Amino acid sequence: MPIQVYIADDHHLFIAGVKALLSEVPELELAGDAENGRALLDLLTLKKVDVILMDINMPVMSGVETTKKIKELYPEIKILALTMFDDTLHINEMINAGASGYLLKNAGKEELVTAIKKVYAGEKYVSNEVSVKLIERMFNKEQEKTSTVASNTRKSELTKREIEIIKLIAQEMTNAEIAAKLNNSPMTIITHRKNLLRKLGVKNTAGLIKYAMQNGLVE
Repeated sequence: MPIQVYIADDHHLFIAGVKALLSEVPELELAGDAENGRALLDLLTLKKVDVILMDINMPVMSGVETTKKIKELYPEIKILALTMFDDTLHINEMINAGASGYLLKNAGKEELVTAIKKVYAGEKYVSNEVSVKLIERMFNKEQEKTSTVASNTRKSELTKREIEIIKLIAQEMTNAEIAAKLNNSPMTIITHRKNLLRKLGVKNTAGLIKYAMQNGLVE
């Protein structure tokens, strides 16, 4: 028996194109279509299918909202996102909602058929473009995490007096002015500056001020 498929999309020409493609594949059968999530839920009360091709941006009820509802009511039905959105926000929303796959509308016939068969078999499927986006996001998050940890580590290494001095430096005070304010000698302040440059891995006063701003030491 062919894999039964519904498509939810508010673009009738696109639906017609998918129908034409799937009509050439004996293993698949497009059992119906809906122009929004609410209409799709109504369709499912009449007949359940194996796989749903789900657009994201639809009127009445979005693809994300509809996917969540379908996974609550019919957890056995597989959802394959079929959309133009290639940003990580929509990708993550659909995956978190319960979609088993994510495919862009510029995919060819062979990839569409492969994706449907894979999610029907219980596998996950994402297009190459989507995979790249997810990998990029993973690396960016890791870099942000590493940067934050490094910044917090450097901050924890600063003494109370060094933090006080970097705040005063950010206020554009000279070594002599800082020394007078803290009852230290100018040479002591110069030594503190050198230690700060070394600890924070910056090259000059501008680097110290940038660090102070990024870490909330100054407004």
